[in-house]
Amino acid sequence: MSYLDQVRLIALDHPRGVEIFTNEKFKSPPFPEFRLFGVSRRIAPAAAHDDQGRDVLANILRRDGIYAGGFRHNYAGVAELHSLTLELGRDAAPNNKAVLFLNGWVDWADGSTFLGASQGAATGLILPYLQVKDGAGEWRTVMEDMGIPAGKPKTIAVDLSGKFLSASRQIRIVTNLCVYWDEIFFSEETGPPAARLTPLDVESAEVRLRGFSRAVVDSRREQPESFAYARWTSEARWNQTPGLYTRYGDVRELVNDADDRFVIMGSGDELRLEFANRGLPPLATGWRRDFLLLVDGWAKDSDANTAFSQSVEPLPFRSMSRYPYPDSEHYPDDASHQSYRRKYNTRPAIRFVQPLITASR
Repeated sequence: MSYLDQVRLIALDHPRGVEIFTNEKFKSPPFPEFRLFGVSRRIAPAAAHDDQGRDVLANILRRDGIYAGGFRHNYAGVAELHSLTLELGRDAAPNNKAVLFLNGWVDWADGSTFLGASQGAATGLILPYLQVKDGAGEWRTVMEDMGIPAGKPKTIAVDLSGKFLSASRQIRIVTNLCVYWDEIFFSEETGPPAARLTPLDVESAEVRLRGFSRAVVDSRREQPESFAYARWTSEARWNQTPGLYTRYGDVRELVNDADDRFVIMGSGDELRLEFANRGLPPLATGWRRDFLLLVDGWAKDSDANTAFSQSVEPLPFRSMSRYPYPDSEHYPDDASHQSYRRKYNTRPAIRFVQPLITASR
């Protein structure tokens, strides 16, 4: 289920010859700060090899769905410990400044897999860490957690400024997660790019029951799962988690601000938004306009080892120290939040899948 607190569309204006990337990625705390990277010249790695010594450079030169994989893994999303070694080139990052850009996806393990791995091995599941060579030619870890794409195919940025410990420009990425890299390049432009951000107001926001898009799943789980939005079905494979969800209809006031008043959605639900294009500044000569979608909130799955996986509540909130939170903390109970819960959180979970056997009394 999803707890959406704020959704904003942001117009991003920038010089036409500069690609813009954000600092968005999944990683452990400290979480990535919002930051923009500008790239006017992509630089490809000079070489790329996996931990078996196989040349995988052709796999990561372009975004084509041919990944630098080849590692052994199980169906639960756990791989053998494996690495990818990149050679940026002898003259790369002359001032020890560069940003690495990696496009890929993760076959993400569920809560039970994480728990099982932590109990069955000394290391558990290992988020990708980044190593470089020191003056003696030995690999040294300079980033314990460099981050990963948050599930589906995305591009992440890794700032390497000051990370090289010698003249070597080799990089090694090590993990036992099923991370599939599709395209990797770097840039020596590390300063903030010329850009202008303009948020757009939400014109309308409606939550409703839609159904399910047809899923395309690779039998070996070595290609990302995709969904054909136009191929709709009413057939569900699971029920919504028990509890009260946001009633269907207008929810515009709930997505305007990050204020712990959520649009609570379950499987089969859809949030449709329209944004006003009024007030956008004119584009400067030689500039272009892209858009960023900011979505602020939480998600919780129904895995048995996810905290409170079988209930919508307890609701998360921005100042909680962790989830589940201790008895000394609680969801806001001021008049505004009490009114929100009475007005909006009124829809019981939908039971799509009926039981095969009805219990007899």
